[in-house]
Amino acid sequence: MVHECGESGCHKIIPINQRYCPQHQAQHEAEWQAKKNSYRRSKLAQAIKVEKAKQYDMNKRDEQASAFYHSKQWQRVRDYVYSRDLATCQVCGNVVKNRKIVDHIVPRRLCTPEQALDSSNLWTLCYKCHFRKTKLEQIISRQSNGSNKLKHLDRTFWTKVLREKRGNKQ
Repeated sequence: MVHECGESGCHKIIPINQRYCPQHQAQHEAEWQAKKNSYRRSKLAQAIKVEKAKQYDMNKRDEQASAFYHSKQWQRVRDYVYSRDLATCQVCGNVVKNRKIVDHIVPRRLCTPEQALDSSNLWTLCYKCHFRKTKLEQIISRQSNGSNKLKHLDRTFWTKVLREKRGNKQ
């Protein structure tokens, strides 16, 4: 079974399970991607992200972590690291605009209180790199002796792995 392309004025015959011919399919796909990307950058999308972050802080993050991330000491160290790294992701080099994402290289839950505020254990990451690192940390922590492994992974390891993962996604 076949039909004409759904694009106005195009009379190419295509299979019934497709809406557009390959030429117009590519055009509509590009338009959809542009629309999707503009939505991600819209004020509404940013407001939704902020609201989700607030809900996470209120409902899912444990009280000790919430108290730490709202403390004056953390905010001071975070601002210092953010400016030290020139508001640039230390993995991919993108400028971090929306949020100050300063990540613990060795996860905070595995650090002593002094290490949690040590600037040598902190770096600035963009949202995507931070998301990837968090997912990898979760995978590693589920392995046998995972917490011990995470304690010994350094900045060089994470940079290499995250750049490889980033390369695979593109």
